[in-house]
Amino acid sequence: MNWFRTVSVLLLLGALCGFGQAVILTVTAVDDTSGSPISGVKIYVNGLYEGETNSAGQYIYEHGLGESFRLGLEKTGYIQWQSLLSETQTSIRAEMSRQATVLTVTVYDADTLEPVPDALVKVTGEEYVNSVNTGSGGVASFNVKAGAIYNVEVRAINYDPLYKTVEVENTAKAVDYRLIRDDVFIVEVEDQETGAPLSGVDVYIDGIFFGETSDEGKVTSFVERERSHTIRITGDEYLAYSDDVYIASDMLVYRAELSKTLYPVTVSVYGVDKMPVGGATILIDGKNSGTTSDYGRTGIVYLNAGQHEIQTAKDGFTTVSKTITADDALQDVIIELNYADTAVTITVHDSEFKSISGASVSANDIYLGITKADGTFTTPLQSHVVYRITVQKEGYTSGEVTREIPLGATEITLDIEMNKPFNPLFYVLIFGIIIVGAVFYLKRGNVSLKRRGKRPPKTRHL
Repeated sequence: MNWFRTVSVLLLLGALCGFGQAVILTVTAVDDTSGSPISGVKIYVNGLYEGETNSAGQYIYEHGLGESFRLGLEKTGYIQWQSLLSETQTSIRAEMSRQATVLTVTVYDADTLEPVPDALVKVTGEEYVNSVNTGSGGVASFNVKAGAIYNVEVRAINYDPLYKTVEVENTAKAVDYRLIRDDVFIVEVEDQETGAPLSGVDVYIDGIFFGETSDEGKVTSFVERERSHTIRITGDEYLAYSDDVYIASDMLVYRAELSKTLYPVTVSVYGVDKMPVGGATILIDGKNSGTTSDYGRTGIVYLNAGQHEIQTAKDGFTTVSKTITADDALQDVIIELNYADTAVTITVHDSEFKSISGASVSANDIYLGITKADGTFTTPLQSHVVYRITVQKEGYTSGEVTREIPLGATEITLDIEMNKPFNPLFYVLIFGIIIVGAVFYLKRGNVSLKRRGKRPPKTRHL
């Protein structure tokens, strides 16, 4: 009986040990194209996360499952892999396929940043080759596999070829590339006299207008090399420029110098009285261009097109500056000079040459001011003009002088005398005093004679 119990217990333990024996499953994840191991693949058993593959693409799964189970593998950039495995299976090789994604290439002109249509874009990778022409927007699209490296080659007419390498990760990839033209040709335009860049002039090559020069005096054009081209440049105020040029493969910049158009100009100088002014000095842009003749004119002066400053000067006249524009419409420059001012000092005094202060001074009935303590008053008056100078002060007779201010004089002095007005009552009073004095004197003389016993002489009657 004891023996039977012992055998039964041993059989039961053996059965229990058989049912609980662990199974070790080795999972290997590889790329279905390259066969290379894939690390970081997530392992799921019956939907439950268990771990990730190592650098060798492997994961060891130990279990004691008593029935088949579902094994799932996931990694970004790859299509999800699944399989139903037996509970006794000890290894599995999962070949995972990469997900399809889109590589978008956009091609631009490096100078204008405008899209380049009809450019040929070629993409190559491991077991992948495809070529697509860009559309009107400069875009070419490719269906590629995620997680791969591709070589991109771009070619377009009149552009240097472009070679790039791009890594497409686990999502769609978009890249922008700029092409440099291989037919770029730059025209630089300068002023022949100053060497300064000329902006706003028109540039033509073989009759085709390529635009106006920039502030730097440049225009970018596109020409076929290893042949001759005709370059023509025109601009306001400049002589037209033309040249036949052979443009070699290594020639990038062409420099042209433009000279200004010359226009014949004369200068005529008149005074305010419309009379010609001879001997006036003419300066054009600061340079002496001679003097005017007796008829008030200069000889012919040739001026570059554009603005110039003319300065006219002569003693006795104000200096005049005038800005002109030399062009087809300008032939004679008229300059009108005003007479220069003269400092006129007016000295007011009486008949005894005593200074009279506070006297009002007028010129041609225009009030100017009053004399100072020393009897003087100074004012600027235009030369070559006749003035009637009047001085007035209460208690004095008005003083007046008419004088022409000499042309060319810088300063002159005018003396004006003022006196007390004539008062007849004063003289009547004086005369009366004299008469009274005389009568008194005579009467006194008669009294003296009587006292001495003398008769006064008889008056002889006729």
